[in-house]
Amino acid sequence: MSINKIKAYITAVEYGSLTKAAEILEYTQPSISHMISSLEDEYGFSLLIRGKSGVAPTDNGLVLLQIMQDILKRNQLLSETINEINGMEIGRIRIGAYTSVCVHWMPAVLSLFNKSYPKIQIQLYEGNSQEIKQWLVDGKIDFGIGTTQINPPPNFIPLKEDRMLAILPSNHLLASHDSVELKTFTTEPCIMPYEDSHHDVQFIFKKEKISPNIAYQIRGDEAIIAMVRKGLGISLLSELLIKDHLPELCAKPIEGNYVRTIGILTNSTVQSLSPPSKKFIPFLQEWLQKNG
Repeated sequence: MSINKIKAYITAVEYGSLTKAAEILEYTQPSISHMISSLEDEYGFSLLIRGKSGVAPTDNGLVLLQIMQDILKRNQLLSETINEINGMEIGRIRIGAYTSVCVHWMPAVLSLFNKSYPKIQIQLYEGNSQEIKQWLVDGKIDFGIGTTQINPPPNFIPLKEDRMLAILPSNHLLASHDSVELKTFTTEPCIMPYEDSHHDVQFIFKKEKISPNIAYQIRGDEAIIAMVRKGLGISLLSELLIKDHLPELCAKPIEGNYVRTIGILTNSTVQSLSPPSKKFIPFLQEWLQKNG
């Protein structure tokens, strides 16, 4: 069984293109096609549906995809563990993280980590709650950095509490108040994120049985902030998201003093993560203790 052939198939399925897979893996397109055809000959059935618009897995190929991803992940873990035993700090970490984490934490953390571990490659994917969850299921990332609202799963490692705040135009009548009642969101025009992008916001309203008066629904954080700044409504976002936009905006605590807990999300225990991942997580924890 060839790991390179398996990697070629997984990459072709992920990008829906043999040409893109060749580009990513630094092979020629005919080489990628040959490797996958070789797998199909070996297994005795087709793995890909090839068309003018790209490629897609066959039903049989889809059945094998998760197994192949697991094989690739275990092979990576084997190589990294061997390197660790030999005293070589070499490997790869794939991290999925919220936009706020990517913007406010990761540039400084990755810069320092790269200086300490220059041979460990890090791939950072920016995504929302739903995307990070799916990436974990698909094996696209080793771990995520996100939040969980109720009953943290056993493989959730808390990192930092992040206050949820009402954000208002700086000249809003409520700007002089010490805090904002949640019922205010039922009367004021609200600029709200989509549920799949901000579970933390939706969780608060659902828990308190409040239906916000939605004037605009936006997926991007920066767009929400820009619209609030222009006086088009109020919103509810985390402190980490808006810290760079003060004093352009007014931010107030909300009734109940809600926080979201940002932490490490994994599909397995930390002990079973790769050696590079087990180096990165305490590195991040230490950085947050000093800079959080």
